Amino acid sequence: MKYIALLILSLVLSASGCREKGTVSTNATPAVRVEITSCGAREIAFTVNSINAASVEYGVDVKADIAAASAKSVPTSTTGPDVIELYWEGLEPLTDYVLSVRGLGASGEKGKWETVSFRTYESRDDIPSFSGVSLVGYWHRQPYIWDAARFAPHVSWKAPDGTEQWLFDGFLFLEGSDWLHGKTFVLGTGESADKSNWQYQLDLWLGPDACVAELDKACADAAARIGNPPTRRGVIIGVPDAIMFQRFSDKTSSTTYWGDGLDFARVEDRLQALYWYIDTARAMFASLGCKYLELAGFYITSEEIYLPWDIDVNCRYKNWEQIAPAMAKYCHNSHQGLYWIPYFLGPGYKYWKDLGIDQAWMQPNWYWDLKAEEKHPFSKTIAAINEADMSGMELEFEYSAVASQMTGGVMGPDGSGNPTFTAEDVPALQDRVRGYMQEFKDAGFYLSGCCIWKKNSLVLGRSPYQWIHEPCLFGWKLKGKHQWYSDRKQTTV
Repeated sequence: MKYIALLILSLVLSASGCREKGTVSTNATPAVRVEITSCGAREIAFTVNSINAASVEYGVDVKADIAAASAKSVPTSTTGPDVIELYWEGLEPLTDYVLSVRGLGASGEKGKWETVSFRTYESRDDIPSFSGVSLVGYWHRQPYIWDAARFAPHVSWKAPDGTEQWLFDGFLFLEGSDWLHGKTFVLGTGESADKSNWQYQLDLWLGPDACVAELDKACADAAARIGNPPTRRGVIIGVPDAIMFQRFSDKTSSTTYWGDGLDFARVEDRLQALYWYIDTARAMFASLGCKYLELAGFYITSEEIYLPWDIDVNCRYKNWEQIAPAMAKYCHNSHQGLYWIPYFLGPGYKYWKDLGIDQAWMQPNWYWDLKAEEKHPFSKTIAAINEADMSGMELEFEYSAVASQMTGGVMGPDGSGNPTFTAEDVPALQDRVRGYMQEFKDAGFYLSGCCIWKKNSLVLGRSPYQWIHEPCLFGWKLKGKHQWYSDRKQTTV
């Protein structure tokens, strides 16, 4: 019976044409599937999945017509299913190209050309700067987790007529605390975050299915509709303060709480922890393989940078005069920037460039507080910038606190969870926005033009004409330089 069973099995295998795993019939048509895994200003990387192919032929051109002279070929490791990672360089920035790939059989069979269109990005050899950065996160902004749908209105903007264009070119991922574990990332009260808390926060941002990956998906969705952005969208990662004490308010508490045997009483140990955080963020970002994002740099989470000449009894425990320049140098070594947002007239705001910070925005604190306008007019913020001659420091526009109130009069929470605005406040808030733009002009900025935001419906008022638009001033500092991030086809509406 044993021999009969073996004979029957042999006959079945012969009848079924069973072949050794990894081989394919020689007369089958070779086929390929192509995916671009990364795209830069002058090069792309791509993956080719092939079957029935002894080699793969490929090329890149401005049109889908690869001449034999310009095509390259590479052998496959098997005529069965195979995966090949390839690279093409020597491209021009901001240019539309077509990648063409086909399989070639062992006997000369030619498969069908498979094509993928793409656009190279702008070349960058310096530190990234941004025309507009959207803040992502912070514990009082709910829901906490950002997904592709929530990112979408920050990634692109759709006009009432249906046209769409790219919006923010930078995204700042920022948190003040690990609220789940009750630890703080900034100098102040509470228990300081240790290494595990720092890693936990990176996982929330840079994990395989976390916020940054979702941002890349949102960009991919927009690119499918309107084409690639002119530059990769920049990702800026907030860096926790390396706090000397486990409880900064208690100078007798541990300085070795962070982990890895580091003693935060030593500046060099705090810098070692910060370098670990930056390197870990870089590695995690690289592992995501983002197509539309680049890791542009890092952000100082603290809103104040006390220096030795400031009146601060705790300055000697913070050592910003050593830590900030060292962080800047570590970022610059990889062509990445260091960024910062001080609170209104926060310590260090006059010296941000001296510390190596590349781009900074000042908070117009209290400007959106209707009850505090008399004490804190917007002109006070502008005057502070002019007084310090901080050419290049920009302003934070706290739109997240007013966006819904400006259009619908919905009550919204402030940092403490209390109601900030009501429907009755909307007219005053609209006046505040117009005042925001008027201060722009009064502060000595050059008014290049006026763009019009046309609304879906009119806003009832007491004037003879009902407003269905808002003016948006566009300009720059007198005798200053400005940057333009789009083409020459943009209109004022």
